[in-house]
Amino acid sequence: MTNSQFLGGAEWISRAVPESQRMIRATRRDRIDWAQPGAALAQAFRTAGPVTAVSLDVSGPRDAVDPHAVDVDYTFSLEAADGTVIAERRITGPQLIWEYFGQLLEITPPAPPGEYTVVLRSDREAIGWYAQDAAGDATDDGVSPRPVMGGALTDGEPVPGARLIAVDTTPAPNPIFRRTFEIDGLPERATLAATVLGCGHVIINGTRVGDAVLEPATTDYDKTVLYRVHEVGHLLRPGSNEIVIEAGRERWAARGGDIWGWNAAPWNREPTAVARLALAFADGRSEDIATGADWDAAPGPVRTELFLGGETWATGGAAPEWSPVAVVSAPGGELREATHAPMRAEAPMPPVVETDIGGGRAVYDFGAVMTGRLRCRVTGKAGALVRVTSGEQRDAQGAVVCDNILAAGNAQEDTLLLEGDVDDLTWEIQFSYRGFRWIQIDLGGDVAVEEVRAVPIYTPIDRIGEMSVDDPLLEWIDAATARTFRNNLHGIPTDTPIYEKNGWTADAHLATEALLHHFDLRPAFGKWLQDHRDAQGADGSIPHIIPTPGWSRASDPAWSSSAVLIPWYLYFEYGDPAVLEQNATMIRRYADNLIERSAGGIWRHRTWGDWLTPHYDMPPEGMAPLGTAMTVTALRHAAAVLDVLGEGDATAYRSEAATIADAYNAEYLDAEVGHYRIPGVGYRQTLNILPLAFGIVPPDRAAAVQQSLADDLEHRTDGHLDCGAVGIRHLLPVLSAAGRDDLALTVLLARTHPGWGVWFEAGETTLLEAWDASARSRNHYFLGSAASWIQQRVGGLRATTPGWRTFEIAPVDDPRVRGGRMRHRTPNGEAAVRWQRGPGGWRFEVEVPEGAEATIRVPGHTRHLAHGVQALTLASR
Repeated sequence: MTNSQFLGGAEWISRAVPESQRMIRATRRDRIDWAQPGAALAQAFRTAGPVTAVSLDVSGPRDAVDPHAVDVDYTFSLEAADGTVIAERRITGPQLIWEYFGQLLEITPPAPPGEYTVVLRSDREAIGWYAQDAAGDATDDGVSPRPVMGGALTDGEPVPGARLIAVDTTPAPNPIFRRTFEIDGLPERATLAATVLGCGHVIINGTRVGDAVLEPATTDYDKTVLYRVHEVGHLLRPGSNEIVIEAGRERWAARGGDIWGWNAAPWNREPTAVARLALAFADGRSEDIATGADWDAAPGPVRTELFLGGETWATGGAAPEWSPVAVVSAPGGELREATHAPMRAEAPMPPVVETDIGGGRAVYDFGAVMTGRLRCRVTGKAGALVRVTSGEQRDAQGAVVCDNILAAGNAQEDTLLLEGDVDDLTWEIQFSYRGFRWIQIDLGGDVAVEEVRAVPIYTPIDRIGEMSVDDPLLEWIDAATARTFRNNLHGIPTDTPIYEKNGWTADAHLATEALLHHFDLRPAFGKWLQDHRDAQGADGSIPHIIPTPGWSRASDPAWSSSAVLIPWYLYFEYGDPAVLEQNATMIRRYADNLIERSAGGIWRHRTWGDWLTPHYDMPPEGMAPLGTAMTVTALRHAAAVLDVLGEGDATAYRSEAATIADAYNAEYLDAEVGHYRIPGVGYRQTLNILPLAFGIVPPDRAAAVQQSLADDLEHRTDGHLDCGAVGIRHLLPVLSAAGRDDLALTVLLARTHPGWGVWFEAGETTLLEAWDASARSRNHYFLGSAASWIQQRVGGLRATTPGWRTFEIAPVDDPRVRGGRMRHRTPNGEAAVRWQRGPGGWRFEVEVPEGAEATIRVPGHTRHLAHGVQALTLASR
C-alpha cells in the first residue's frame, strides 16, 4: 500500500492540551558558549506547569586523547526568581562522556509554576553549554513543546538566544479518539490501515483489532513511520458502529526526562494517530472512514505516563469528556508497512511464590527474569490505590528494588487510583512493558487484589537451533544468552528492558553470531538495519544507539560497526547477498567516515572502548587502542562486502585497514617483551586479543603474542578473563587459533569472579550487565557473545562458507567435555551432530543437508561427508 493509498482522506489527529502540561525546550545547536573555571552560564525560563525535571545540553573537551579521564568539577542547579536553590547536582571526578541533553536534574517534589533560572557553574576545567541564536517559534498548535521564554546569561550578563534546556512538567493524560459511523449492510471487505504514535491500538465495536501490543515499533519518526493493515470485516455490523483509538506515549511523546534526551527528540509532541477504514461492498460501492476533524478526543484513563517510569491509571470516576480532535501535521517520516513480527502478549503466568512483607505489601516471584507486565483483579472503595513495582532485585527485607538514576521519576512503578468504587476490575497497563522477576504490590485504603498474573510480552521469533552438552555451565551460558536476548527484543534489540531500553549497537553486533545459532534474525534485524540507514548522518556517521533522539551521533568504531558487521553475519549465515546489496551504500559511507576520522593512524576520538572490563567502566588502556583495532576490522569487513558484490574499490578499504594496522603495531607492539603494551599500564588482555583476532600482528610476532596471552591467563589471572565486552567476543576463538582450547574451557568453566560461573552458581536465569556482583541489570545479553564458541567448539557445528554450503565438526578434545549435541536449520536444510568421546576414540552421528558438505576434524582424523545421515567411529591416535 502506497502512502497515498494508506492516507486517502485520512488526517493525523491529536488532542490539544494546555501549556501547563507540555514541555518547555530549546534544542537547536547553533553555537556553544564556554564557562571557564569560576564562571557561570545561565538560562531563565517561565513555566505554566510544575517543573519535574530539567535537562541540559552541555559539553566538555570532546576531542581529548582520553576523554573519559577528564577530571571535572561543575554544578548545575535550578534557582527560583529570588535566587533560592530549588535543586542542585554536582559532578566531580572523571567524566565518562558528554552528550545530547545528558545532564539531568530531577526536581522532587516538583517546583510550582513560575519563573526560574538554570545555572551551570564550573569549578575546574572549562565546560560548554550549547545555545541557539534566536528564540524558538512561538506559534502554538496545542500539541508541541513550548519555546523557552527567558534570557540567556553569562556571568549574570544577558547574551543573545537561548541555551539548550528541556524543562519537563506533569504530562497530560494519554488521549483516546473515537468516531461513530453508519453503514448500510455489511461490506464484502473491510481493511483497516492504522498507526498510533507513540504506541496504541484500535478498538472496533468494543473488540480490539489484532493481537499485537505496543505497536508500532520504535523508529526515527522523522525518517520512517510504520503501520500495519488488518482485515476487520468480522468486527462490523449493519447500522451504527464505533471505532476508538487508545494512544500511549512511548518514544514519540516521551516525558519525564532521561540522560539520552528522549523528551528532547526533534519529533516529540502529544500522541497522534492516523487511520483509514476502507469498505468495499458487493454492489460495487466503497466507503472510507478516515481520521479527521469529525473525530472526538478525550483524556483517557492513563493520567500520566513517564518513559522508563510508569503509568498512573484512574478508574471508577466520571465518564470521559469528549471534544473535537486537533488535526495536526504529519510526522516527517515516510509511511512504511511493517514487515517484522510485532510484539505479542503470551498466556498469563501465576507466581511461583507469594510473600507478605508487611505494611500492606506483597511480593510475587515469577521464578525467572522476564519481560511483560502485571494483570490482576481489583475490588475496592473510592480513594484507594494499588501501586505496582516491578524489578529484578530485592533488598534485605524482601522488597522489590528498581532504582534508575538515569531517568526522572520512580522506575517501573505503575499505579491504579480508584476514583469510585470498583468491583472485580481487571487491570493491566497497556503502553509499556517491564523487566522483572519480582513484582511488589502496595495497597492503600480499602482495596483487595486477586489473581495476580504476569503477562509475558515477546516478539515471536523463529527458533532454528538447539544445543546440549554434558557440562551444565556451558549449556547454561548458551541458553541464558538466548533467554536474555528474547527479553530485549521489543521492536529493536535493547540493552535492558528496565533502565535504558536503548538499541545499543555493540550489544547486538557482539552477540549476533551466537544468536544466529538460535534464531532467524532476518525479520527483526532487517527492520533494525533500516533504522541504521535512517540514523546515518550526512557525513556517514552511525550513532551508538539506534534509533536515537540525537544522542551520540558521531561514529564509534567499537559500537557503530554494527552497520557493517551485522549485514556481514547475516550474509554469512544465509548466503544471500541481498542483505549486503541493501546496505552497501550505508556501509561504504560509514567506512569513508571512519577513514576520514582516523586519518590513517590511531583513533583519537571517543569510543566506549572495552566496556565493563572487570573492576572498571573503562579499562586503564583507555579508548584509543580498541577504537583503532575496531576500525581495522570494520574496514576489512567493508572490503569483504564489496568483494562479494563485485565492486572494485574494495582494495582501497583494505589498504586503509593495513595502514591503520601498521599504526597500531607502531604504537603498541613492544618487540622486546613480545606483546602489545602501554607504558605504565600492566598487561591488558584485549590490547593483545584484538590484533590476534583481526590479523594485525606481524606473522613473525604472532606466536609470542599468543604465548603472552596464555601466560597472563594462566599466571596473573589464574584462568580468569580480564577483558570487557569487546575482548570477550574474541578471546576464546583467539585461544583456539593458538591451539589452546584447554585454556578457553578453563576461562568458561571458572566458578569464581569474574566469570559466567558466578551467575550460574547464584541461580541467575539470565546474563548480568557486568561481572561484579553489584551489576545493575540482570538482563543484559552482550556478555553472551562467548556462546558462539560453545556452539561451534562444544556443540560441534561451524559454518566455513556462506550459507552453510560447507561446515565443520571439530569438537574440543578435552576430558572436561565428553559429549555434545547440536541441530541447526541451515538454508539447505537441517544440519546436526551428536558426538561422544571415550577412551577408545570418537563416535559421531551427523546429518548433512542436501547441497552441503561437512568435514569432521579431530586429532588424527579428517573426514569429508556428503549429504545424508551417517554414523561413524574414529579411533584415538
